[in-house]
Amino acid sequence: MNAVTRGIRRGLPFACADWLDGVAFGAVAAGFGLGVVAPTVLSATAFSGTAQFAALTVLGQHGGLVSVLVAVAALNARYVVYGLSVAPGLSRNRVKRSAQAQLLTDVSWALSQEGGRPDAQVLTVVGLLELLAWTTGTAAGAFAGNLVGNVGAYGIDALLPAFFACMLLDRTESAGDVGFAAAAGCAAVFLTPILPAGVPLALVLAVAVARGPRP
Repeated sequence: MNAVTRGIRRGLPFACADWLDGVAFGAVAAGFGLGVVAPTVLSATAFSGTAQFAALTVLGQHGGLVSVLVAVAALNARYVVYGLSVAPGLSRNRVKRSAQAQLLTDVSWALSQEGGRPDAQVLTVVGLLELLAWTTGTAAGAFAGNLVGNVGAYGIDALLPAFFACMLLDRTESAGDVGFAAAAGCAAVFLTPILPAGVPLALVLAVAVARGPRP
C-alpha cells in the first residue's frame, strides 16, 4: 500500500468528523452575523478548528482583537512542537514546504509519524482531506446558519462550549488534570464580570500553556 492510498484510507474517517465540526462552526459563525463567505474563507486559510472556535467564543462576548490573538496563539502553541518533529521529512523546496506545513493538523501529524520517520506524503494527503472537509463543512453550515438567523433560539450556540468540553474530556487523563481544569473554569467564570470580554479566556489559556503537560 503506497503512502497516498494509506493516507486516504486512514484519514477519511477523521475528515468526515472534520466535516461535521465545520458545519457546526459555519452555523454558529453565520448566526453571529459573519455571513457565508467570511467563515468559509477563514476555514480555507486559517484551517484551525480550535483557534476558530476560540475566536468565535471571544467575538461572541464582544472581545477585542488582542484577546482573540492571545487565545489563538495559546491553543496553537502545540504546533511548534509538531512542526519541529516533522520538519526533517518535509520538502526542501520552500514553497512546497510551506504548503505542507499549512496542512499540519493533530491527525495528519499523528498519522505521518507511524513509520518512525515523518512521511510527508501521508501528512499532505491527510491534511488535504481534512482541509477539504473542514472548508466545505463550514460553507454548508454557514449557508444553513444564515437561513436560520438567530442560532440561540435553536440552541445551536451551545456548540461552542460543547466543542471545548469534548476537547477537555479527551485530554484529561489524571486527577491532577481534572483539578486544574476545574480551577481554570472557576477562575474564568469569576473573572468574566471583572475583566474585559475575552481576557479571562486568554489568561486561562496562557496559564495552561505555561503549566504544560504533566506525566
